[in-house]
Amino acid sequence: MAVSYFKCEYIPLMIEQLTKVCCESPKWHCRRSGIEFIQNFVFSNMFNVRPYAEQIHKIIFKCLFDDQIEVRILSCETLSGLYQCGFIEVTREDFKYFQKMSKTKCSSQISNELSQRHGGILGLCAIVLSSPYDIQKYVPNALMILCEHSNQPNIVQVETFFCF
Repeated sequence: MAVSYFKCEYIPLMIEQLTKVCCESPKWHCRRSGIEFIQNFVFSNMFNVRPYAEQIHKIIFKCLFDDQIEVRILSCETLSGLYQCGFIEVTREDFKYFQKMSKTKCSSQISNELSQRHGGILGLCAIVLSSPYDIQKYVPNALMILCEHSNQPNIVQVETFFCF
């Protein structure tokens, strides 16, 4: 269904339902599927969905800082793809927000702070991944910030270890 062409009058309803699934569902499998749906939905309806880019941007940002790692990782991939195709532009505000979140101090192994930090790092990764053939203006700075995290323990491994 996500790769189907939608008439313009159905798109607001679809965005509303995707917001509920991705941002309000207590089940992480639903949130992950919703993000995957958004990716296919946007690419299949690129021109009709463009007026709703800001709402889609907010949904993806919310999921980028989700408690569940699988949702965060797929949100990073989706955000990168949407940056790469120009559906969503990398803004200074996005970059600063990712930079701020990536420097979040973690007081415990399982915490909201860990999700924020990992989401910030994934956001910076999305910026880098969105430019595979050229170097956009935010890529060098994003790489410099990511280099600061290269010698730190892998928070993903730590998080998944404590989840079991």
